[in-house]
Amino acid sequence: MTDAIDRYVAQLADRLGAGQDTWRLLAETDGHLRDAQSALQAQGMDPAEAAELAVRRFGDPAAVAKARSPRRRAVGLLSGGWLVVSLGLVVIGLSGLVSWGLEAIWGPAFLAGDVNGVTYTAARCADFQGFFPEAGSCAAAAAMHHSDEIVSERLAAGILGLVLLAAWLLVRRLRGAVPIAREDRRMLLVASAVAFLGVGLVGFGWGALSVILDLVRGLAVAGVGVRLSDGAIALVAGVVAVILLARFLRRGVSTPPMPSTPSAPTGAPA
Repeated sequence: MTDAIDRYVAQLADRLGAGQDTWRLLAETDGHLRDAQSALQAQGMDPAEAAELAVRRFGDPAAVAKARSPRRRAVGLLSGGWLVVSLGLVVIGLSGLVSWGLEAIWGPAFLAGDVNGVTYTAARCADFQGFFPEAGSCAAAAAMHHSDEIVSERLAAGILGLVLLAAWLLVRRLRGAVPIAREDRRMLLVASAVAFLGVGLVGFGWGALSVILDLVRGLAVAGVGVRLSDGAIALVAGVVAVILLARFLRRGVSTPPMPSTPSAPTGAPA
C-alpha cells in the first residue's frame, strides 16, 4: 500500500530519470520524508496526514527535480542527444539499403538519374564514362556515378551511427545509465518525431509527385528513387517516434523499486 511519500518519490523519479545518482537522491528524499512523517506522528498526527504534510512541506517534485545541478542535467541531455543522433544516422544507413535495393530492381537512372533536360559538357561526360565505361552513354554513366555516391554515403552514415550507438551502450554499461530528466526526454522525442515526419513527408511526397508528373508528361521516370527511399524510411522512423512519444505521455507515474541498502550493524555479537 502506497502513501503520499511513495507517490511523491515516484513522481520525482519519473522526472529525474534512471541512474545511480538518482537512486541515491531518491533514497535520501524518502528517508528525509519518513523522518518528517515520524516527527509529525510523534505529535499525535495520523500516519496518512503526516505523510501528506511532510510532502507539502518538502516542495513540488517538478521544482525539486529542476533544482538539481546544471552539470547533471547537461550530462543527461548530452547522453540523450548522442543516442538520438546515433539512431538518426542508423536510419540514414537503412535508407541507403533501400536505395541499393531500388537501384538493383529499377536501375541507377530510377534511383539517381538526372531530371529530364539536364545535359553535361563533353569534359564532364568523359569523366563519368571514365568511371563507368560500360554505361554506353553519358546519361547512364552519370546516373551510375550519382547512385554509387548516394548508396555509399548513406551506408557510411549508417556505419558511423552503429559505432556511435555501440559507444553509447559501452559507456552506459561501464558507467551506468545517465539520468535524463522527464522534460528532456519529452523534448528529444518531440524533436525526433517532428524531424523524421517532416523529412519523410517532404521526401516521399516530392518523389511521388515527380513520378506522377513524369508519367503524365510521357517522360522517363528518373531520379525519384532516392527521394522515395529517404522519405519512406524517415516516415517509418517518424511513426515509431510518435508511438514512443504517445506511450511516454500516456504512461502514468508508478512507484519505482527502491534499491536495497545494507542495514547498519546493530552491534557486535555477544
